[in-house]
Amino acid sequence: MRGIDGALSVMNDVERGMFASESLRRVLRDIEPAERKLASSLVYVTLRRMGLWKHLLAKFCKRPVASLNRETALCLVVGIAGVLELEHFKPGVLVNALAQRVKTASREDSREAPLVNAVLHTVMEKAPSYIENIKSSRALRDQALAFGVPGWVAADWGREFGVKEARRLIRLSASRTWMSLRASDPADSDALISECAAFGAAKSDTAECGIRLEANPYPPDVPGYAEGRLTPQTESSMAAVETFLSLWNGGRVLDMCVGRGVKAGHILTRRPEAELDGWDLSAARLRAAEREFARLGVKGRYSTVCGDAGSIEPETRPDAIVLDAPCSGSGTWGRHPDGKWRAAPAGVEKLTRLQKKLLARGCEILRPGGIIMYCTCSVFREENENVAGSVMASRNDLVELPAKGVPSPRKGKPYGTAIWPETPWLDGFYIVIFKKKGRAEF
Repeated sequence: MRGIDGALSVMNDVERGMFASESLRRVLRDIEPAERKLASSLVYVTLRRMGLWKHLLAKFCKRPVASLNRETALCLVVGIAGVLELEHFKPGVLVNALAQRVKTASREDSREAPLVNAVLHTVMEKAPSYIENIKSSRALRDQALAFGVPGWVAADWGREFGVKEARRLIRLSASRTWMSLRASDPADSDALISECAAFGAAKSDTAECGIRLEANPYPPDVPGYAEGRLTPQTESSMAAVETFLSLWNGGRVLDMCVGRGVKAGHILTRRPEAELDGWDLSAARLRAAEREFARLGVKGRYSTVCGDAGSIEPETRPDAIVLDAPCSGSGTWGRHPDGKWRAAPAGVEKLTRLQKKLLARGCEILRPGGIIMYCTCSVFREENENVAGSVMASRNDLVELPAKGVPSPRKGKPYGTAIWPETPWLDGFYIVIFKKKGRAEF
């Protein structure tokens, strides 16, 4: 499969509701190695500013967009993104490939292929100056369009942070991201950096176990991955776990929403004495977590339970809890841009209700004297400070602990610490850690 065809296959999957990262993992197996970078680059430049590309299509297409064949519309959106964003691929090659694809797919409408050619050449000529005019506007709606943030999100950030900070967050959310890696043994970092030199590897300046790449390689292609010596993980996520471990005084750890096991694996590799229980609603995610633990070589130190974390009864009360709650993922939109086009205010409200339920449940089952870390990869206060404040207001046995060592910290109002995506290796994130008072402390 060619890279352009692979990108279009992924975009079709995304339109049907699949996550781009999952579709790419599947599609890349069928693409020649030399074409993989083109496929993934084309997917991500399309998704990062999808709203802008659709806006440009409507502006420069001489036919109503609704009248276009579905395949033609998709090729045009991908083509607009590609001719404006890809730096090392000849635009003419992309235009010709897309026109030929449409010609093959839409024999019933002979106008479709010439239209693709005409629209993409018009976009190359006229869109750059048009985009620069939008970028120079001070209106949040224009900034949102130019940098690929849904308008309702920009309005929410304007209310929460003020217009100036909202503009900054919009731009940060559109910034380029690179992969960061967690060394299972920090003493192995120098050797891993040398082995990963082809990806521009360097030591992280925010995490002892962190390695920064100036690339986004396919994880199995990274030296040391198969052996469990390193794991893709953002520096925000690493900081959350390292902060949690700095306050953990031993005892059994519960990961209430273990997912694919990234944070749980971090805990188990960094603390050889740790034992962990992992819960998750998804059997597929639990299977992925168990594969991750096997790759890391932490067999025998964990157990997993599939079910609703809001109602599971633990065999013994945990001494420490990690609650990486289901969230909008708004802090990761630079890395997973398809998420922002699925998000909606009603969805955030629904998630907030779930987050409050899970955090309240975690505080209930936590052993007195234990700690609980609530974290999200969101930059919405509804999912962060508002959740923490709601649970704090309902209990008198919690005290907030300081989250030390967090990169670029922003004090939450009133609780927790927020991280904004200030570097290519940081995601937007929120961390708050509570200690549950014991009887002796009353």
